[in-house]
Amino acid sequence: MLPRKIQLTMTLIVLTLCYLRAGPAVALAQSPDDKEAQLLIPPSFPTEVTVDLGIGDITSINERDQVFEVDAQLAAWWVDERLAFDAEAFGDDQKIYQGEAATEKLKTEIWWPDFEITDARGPRDRMFVELAVFDDGSVFYRERFRVFIGQPFFLGAFPFDEHFISLNIEPFSQAGDRVVFLEPEESTLEFGWDTNEWSIGEFERIIDSGDASEAAAEAVSFASATFGMTISRNPSFYISNIALPLLLIVAISWAVFWMNFGEMHLADRLSVSFTSVLTVVAFDFVTSDTLPKLPYPTLLDRLLTVSYIFLALTVLENVIAHTLHEKGNEAGAARVDKLSRWLFPVSYYLVLLLAMLWGIFINVE
Repeated sequence: MLPRKIQLTMTLIVLTLCYLRAGPAVALAQSPDDKEAQLLIPPSFPTEVTVDLGIGDITSINERDQVFEVDAQLAAWWVDERLAFDAEAFGDDQKIYQGEAATEKLKTEIWWPDFEITDARGPRDRMFVELAVFDDGSVFYRERFRVFIGQPFFLGAFPFDEHFISLNIEPFSQAGDRVVFLEPEESTLEFGWDTNEWSIGEFERIIDSGDASEAAAEAVSFASATFGMTISRNPSFYISNIALPLLLIVAISWAVFWMNFGEMHLADRLSVSFTSVLTVVAFDFVTSDTLPKLPYPTLLDRLLTVSYIFLALTVLENVIAHTLHEKGNEAGAARVDKLSRWLFPVSYYLVLLLAMLWGIFINVE
C-alpha cells in the first residue's frame, strides 16, 4: 500500500489535470461567440409580446380568386433582458436599426417572435422595417408590408353582400409557453382605407394570448392575433346601372297586352316580345364582365333568371291569345290580354321579391 504522502500527491496531480482540461471548456462556454449564439435562443420563460396592426389601404378585393391585397403596418413590443446595455457607455439609451440593418440584426443576432401571417397567399413584401433596442432590454419592432390574404367570400346576396375580412398573425414556430400575445392599451397605428364601393365597419382586434397554462397539458397552444373588420358593399351602382334598366326592359315587353289582334298581327306582337328578349340577352352579355363569376347564383343572377322566364311567358301569352282569336273567340283573347295586364306585373315582382329574400336570408355556402 502506497504511503499517505504519495497518495495525497497523486490526488493533487489528478485534480490539477482535471482543472486544466476543464478550463478551456469553461472559457469557451463564456466566449463572446457563445454569448451571441445564446441571444438567438428564445428566453426560458414566456415572453409577453404586445402586438398591434393598422391598415393603410386595401388595394384590391378579388372575390372570384377569394383573396384581397392589404397594405398594413405591424408594431410589437417585448422585453428581453439579455439585450440590456450601459446607456452611458454607449452614449444613448437606444439602438435603432432600419431597413436591411434591422433585417440582418433579427436574422443573425437576436431572438424575436418572427411574426408570420398564417392566411397569406405567398410571402409578404416588407417595404419598411425598423427595430429599436433600449438600454433596459425593451424591444420595439415595426414593419410596413403588402400581402395577399386568402379570404372566403360568399356572394349569394351580391350586390347586398357583407363580409368579415381579416388577417391572422402568429409567432413562427414558437409555442405558447415561449410567446404570449397581449393587446395594446391604446393603438398607435392608424386606419386609412378609403373606398366608395364598400361601407367599412369597426376595426376589430382579437388576441389569443396562447398561454400554455390555460390549455390542456397535452396540447400545444400558439399565440395568435386576428385583425379584421366588417365590410358591406354599396349596391347603388348595380341598382342604377343593371337592376333598374332590366326591370324597365321587362316592363316594356308587357305593352303587347294592349295590342289588339283586330288591328295588329301576331308578328307585330312577337316582334316586341323577341326584341325585349334580345335586349336582355345583349344587356346580360355587356354587364357580365362587371359581375363575379361564381359556381352559385347571386341576387343579380336570380333577377336575370326570373326576367328571362317572364319574357318567355310573354311570348307564350301571345301565342295563346292569337290561337283564341284565330278560332273566332275574340272575347277569350281579349280576356287573356286583360288578365295578363295585371297578372304579369304582380307575379313578376312577387316572384322577384321572393327570390331576393331567399338569396339574402337563406345562406347556402
